[in-house]
Amino acid sequence: MIWRWFWREWRSPSLLIVWLALTLAVACVLALGNISDRMLRAARPVDEDWLQTAQQQVLTVSRQVSFMTMTYAGEQAQLARVKAAYDRYPLYGQLLTRPEGLHPVPGSVLVAPRLLALLGLKVGDNLDVGDTMLRIAGELIQEPDEGFNPFDTAPRVLMSSTDVEKTGAIQPGGRITWRYMFAGDTQRIVLFSDFIKPLLKPDQRWYGMEDSDGALGKSLQRSQQFLLLSALLTLLLSVAAVAVAMGHYCHSRYDLVAVLKTLGADKRALRRLIVGQWVSVLALSGVCGSLVGLGFEAILTRLLAQVLPTALPAAGLWPWVWALGSLVVISLLVGLRPYRLLLATQPLRVLRQDITANVWPLRYYLPAVVLIVVAGLALLSGGGMLLWALLGGTAVLALLLGIIGWGGLLLLRRLTVKHLPLRLAVNRLLRQPWSTMSQLAAFSLSFMLLALLLVMRGDLLERWQRQLTPESPNFFLLNIAPPQAAPLKTFLEQHAVKPEAFYPIIRARLTAINGQVATESIHENDPGANTVNRELNLTWMEGLPYHNVLTAGQAPKAGEVSMEANEAQEMGIKLGDTLTFTGDTQPFSATVTSFRRVDWESLRPNFFFIFPLGALDTQSQSLLTSFRHNGDDKLIVQLNRQFPTVSVLDVGTMLHQIGQVLQQVSRALEVMVVLVSFCGILLLLAQIQVGMRQRRQELMVYRTLWAGVACCVAPCGASLLHWA
Repeated sequence: MIWRWFWREWRSPSLLIVWLALTLAVACVLALGNISDRMLRAARPVDEDWLQTAQQQVLTVSRQVSFMTMTYAGEQAQLARVKAAYDRYPLYGQLLTRPEGLHPVPGSVLVAPRLLALLGLKVGDNLDVGDTMLRIAGELIQEPDEGFNPFDTAPRVLMSSTDVEKTGAIQPGGRITWRYMFAGDTQRIVLFSDFIKPLLKPDQRWYGMEDSDGALGKSLQRSQQFLLLSALLTLLLSVAAVAVAMGHYCHSRYDLVAVLKTLGADKRALRRLIVGQWVSVLALSGVCGSLVGLGFEAILTRLLAQVLPTALPAAGLWPWVWALGSLVVISLLVGLRPYRLLLATQPLRVLRQDITANVWPLRYYLPAVVLIVVAGLALLSGGGMLLWALLGGTAVLALLLGIIGWGGLLLLRRLTVKHLPLRLAVNRLLRQPWSTMSQLAAFSLSFMLLALLLVMRGDLLERWQRQLTPESPNFFLLNIAPPQAAPLKTFLEQHAVKPEAFYPIIRARLTAINGQVATESIHENDPGANTVNRELNLTWMEGLPYHNVLTAGQAPKAGEVSMEANEAQEMGIKLGDTLTFTGDTQPFSATVTSFRRVDWESLRPNFFFIFPLGALDTQSQSLLTSFRHNGDDKLIVQLNRQFPTVSVLDVGTMLHQIGQVLQQVSRALEVMVVLVSFCGILLLLAQIQVGMRQRRQELMVYRTLWAGVACCVAPCGASLLHWA
């Protein structure tokens, strides 16, 4: 009986909309319940028990060690940054080599093209790395975990871990870095994080890929925000579509339930039919949503292959719990009251259509539903600013639409419309102002949310492209001695390269704030602690850089300093505070008189602290500059040979890598746009279904009164006025 009822009712457009909306909600949550990565970096190998614990928690583990060593080709020598890869490298992304598809194998190395040019070698030659000789198997073009480190300017070499001991470079006291990467289900990563964090030593650090200093860091943060936004929009539109369609479906079945009660159907039998139909819709939505979600997940995984592990572990249960839990919560929130009203329909409704049950007044039920939905979205998204900005913007837009719509209705009341079809359409809108307002809000919000996602998807690439103008530097020159500045500038001009300004640099530590020891006033776990626990690059100049925006105060004078605004806020530093630095010669102090906003993603030379011209001339200094070069590596090789003590930092490969990531995420967002578009269409269809029965009755009356086609179409087309 239940299945016969279900299949007969399945032809109802409203029930189809409910099923499709719930299916898309499940698919969205399941598709985005994806994999997250974490990495552990240490100055010495970690305890093997930690790695065994990670493997016991079904996490994929990859390790690598990097160090600086000398490389030789005959009589020529060059310092290089060597990375030894163990198993499962790379854990995420793709290793780009020339020829393609190479990986480090015992007895051979992959070498950066610049190192080949500096040593005059080619693929197939032998290269001495430390104490061992290895064959050059190919060129190392790009590593997926390559970071932006201004002090890592040496050309790179990638080798197999089995050859590390032969190099003799792993010695006590050496500058060696071990890195361990873990990939797996989000919940398992969190559990392992809670286990390992209390065990970390001072020289060990646990960080996520979005917190890392790799090229993917900040671009991934922004990309994740866009994916989260699309998920929130899908859920919001799904909830709205289910609410409208479910309410309309139950309202259209009041007469049927009243007739069944009149014919003797008891409450238990009706409850069994209604609950059975409800469970059938949920089961079908869960199955279809799971299949669609797995399909979307496969598509997203393929599109995001550059930023995901190469070998993804088996999916955990938590994405399924979130997806099916969302299905149950949405159906209960927006379906419980309509079905409760349907079950409470009185038999007297057969004679009087105005008889309705008074169950759970909407003025109490609606705020409770809104609070639960907001709490659920906050729990799902982590309660970030993106959710509150989205909800706040939606509320403000709804309020503005309400004011505009109400004002429009008042204006329509004052108008005298002589054309009969148009007058019927206007009267149709004025007779039901609240219905008109709700449909206006639904149409407008649907288009607004979809347009928001489309605009922000374009902004993902456009913002990065606006920041990186064609003149943005892709090479940095560091450790320039002051006497080298003039000949270096002449060398670049001879090769048609215009360098940026030469910035004087000194290395110093921030040792005191207002006379108090900096490491004591700022706890190691506080924001800004990294600033007081490391050496800083300080510079001095006349005025401030043109690409820095002054947010408070004025350009520094003698005895003063300008500070980056965000860093000052994290450290709790205010205008008028006195900072003490310790450099190579003696401590010096300065008063903070201005704050600057710095765009760190512009790849121009930027600094936390800027002093006035001549303030630090007594300190040991070097110079820094940058320039744009789009040619081959011959210029860089010639520059290295003519100025061997100058360090060259090539950020072009990092820019190319970030561009690839953003392109892939943009394509993944196109998939999410499809989901959001479907949900928006379902909400529009659900709104059109509301009142359709009443419009049919009106059309019958109009046709009975010999109304023409124009008069009949105009009232039904009144809703189209909302689109305007």
